[in-house]
Amino acid sequence: MRPAAISVPKPCTGRVGSEIVVRIFGVGEAALLAEPLLGFIASRECPGSVLLEILERVPEWARAGRVIVGGFHSPLEQQVLRSVLRRQGRAVKVLARGFGDPCAVYRPTLEEREPLAGGRMLIISAFANSVVRTTRATALARNRLVLALATDIVMPYVAAGSPLEALVAAYQLTGRQCDEH
Repeated sequence: MRPAAISVPKPCTGRVGSEIVVRIFGVGEAALLAEPLLGFIASRECPGSVLLEILERVPEWARAGRVIVGGFHSPLEQQVLRSVLRRQGRAVKVLARGFGDPCAVYRPTLEEREPLAGGRMLIISAFANSVVRTTRATALARNRLVLALATDIVMPYVAAGSPLEALVAAYQLTGRQCDEH
């Protein structure tokens, strides 16, 4: 699959910012961005009780047809993605790096292949192809994009003192609310 420029729906453009919108490339079902997106972000370290509680909510999201958007990088986020895809749910995965060499094709993981082929998944990046590693800075930029794309947000666990906590605080200053549990 070769990454292509993605058209971001007008309602998202205002939240994301036109300078970022022109840089978004992706593979998969671009029409998913036109749906109300449920943003999902969690810190890397998360109590087991939170993991269990969130995994109990995933079937409800899948049955309701919610499109989950996230970086799916932390262990909890990865579990949520796996659970959504197993339940034939839909997801938009936002990378914290570029797709790599512009002449190369994106090689989906085993768990991404069927959802991409079935139109249930979109993988996007707003980073240049030269950005090949995820760093703290690119992860925060990716999470800002997730927050901007999302219509609703679920943040089940944000570690105290973490960079994510500062990002959430800044986000909430904009007047948007999060479901923190």
